Amino acid sequence: MEALGPVLLLLSIPMMLRWIPQNRFFGFRVPATLRDKSVWYDANALSGRHLFLLGVLLVALDFVLPLSMRIPVLRVIASVGFVGIMVADWRTANRWECERNRTDPFQVPLRNR
Repeated sequence: MEALGPVLLLLSIPMMLRWIPQNRFFGFRVPATLRDKSVWYDANALSGRHLFLLGVLLVALDFVLPLSMRIPVLRVIASVGFVGIMVADWRTANRWECERNRTDPFQVPLRNR
């Protein structure tokens, strides 16, 4: 468990910097991100920031916690953090996709005014 924090830090950097193109292997892959390229990059940047913060927290706790309780506490915090990040970022990606694909039926196009 001690290596999870540094691994998260390293894996989150390319996501935050939007270096990862749409693919099937690495990144925040949910249906909303796979359908829309702009949602992909924004959701991966958000998820990368969240994973980076989780990694910083795990590294900091690795230095602070006593050895006897380090593994159980890090395991719980990592699990809850992953689930929380997945749920929150999935909802955000779905909201972004809806906002970007929504057209207002009452909006008059500029060329018809």
